[in-house]
Amino acid sequence: RGGMERGDLSGPHWQVLADPGTHFYADPFPIERDGRRFIFFEDLDHRVGKGIISFVEIFEDGRTGPVVPVLEEPWHLSYPFLIEDGGSLFMVPESSNARTVPIYRCTRFPDQWERHGTLLTDIEAADATIVAYRGMQYMFCVTRNGIGGYSDTLAIFTAKDLFGDWRPHAGNPILVDPASARPAGAMIEKDGVLLRPVQDCRNGYGAQLGLARVTQLDGDGFAQTVDRVLRPDEHWPGRKLHTLNRAGALETIDGFVFRPKSDLMNRYVERRYEPTGGASATQV
Repeated sequence: RGGMERGDLSGPHWQVLADPGTHFYADPFPIERDGRRFIFFEDLDHRVGKGIISFVEIFEDGRTGPVVPVLEEPWHLSYPFLIEDGGSLFMVPESSNARTVPIYRCTRFPDQWERHGTLLTDIEAADATIVAYRGMQYMFCVTRNGIGGYSDTLAIFTAKDLFGDWRPHAGNPILVDPASARPAGAMIEKDGVLLRPVQDCRNGYGAQLGLARVTQLDGDGFAQTVDRVLRPDEHWPGRKLHTLNRAGALETIDGFVFRPKSDLMNRYVERRYEPTGGASATQV
């Protein structure tokens, strides 16, 4: 079981994928495909001030391949949400600076992607997270109208299939709450119940994670109950928690670890490899 099902960060030791010092890594989304494991993530170069999407491969022995850039636009990209549909793999990265929610199709895994379409236009939306539930597609994202932050106002959009026509839920904004509005990773379904990781920003952006159980999701409304809040502890001694995702045996979080290097304090993204069978934990 992963951290979302357990409700804590215990298990194999969390290992660090270090950035090169001038970069900041965030929003890790793992995937297993054709017997290989990868993590796609936001890769922000501080010298440029704009994020792109990169990936890294995780080998069976825990070693990592090189960080490979795969998607760049004139605007900032982050939160590379991954979703499969009709046998193809798609990515929905955050593109709020462009006021759109675009979707990209993988034409050659893992390194070639092309713009496939646009799910929403003329909207400042962050961290779009899509889930299929009871015959409908639901897109969760946080929105704003040019003021304030993204962390407290949740909107839901619905469609019959992934490519539209996406329509706003009649109850939008569906939730206004800095403790549980903003998505913090892909949702999973367990025993017919949707589990939703949420960013708890009451103590600052990305400070901690909530684990919410969805108790209503339909055309009439939405309700959730936050069962647990995950904070940095003895299992993850870093500062802050931001996202939580899992694909098979590979589970990822991100946060902050401050360490001296050339008189600078560098940021790191946290990754964890959970082996199967009798294998021992290996570094990611």
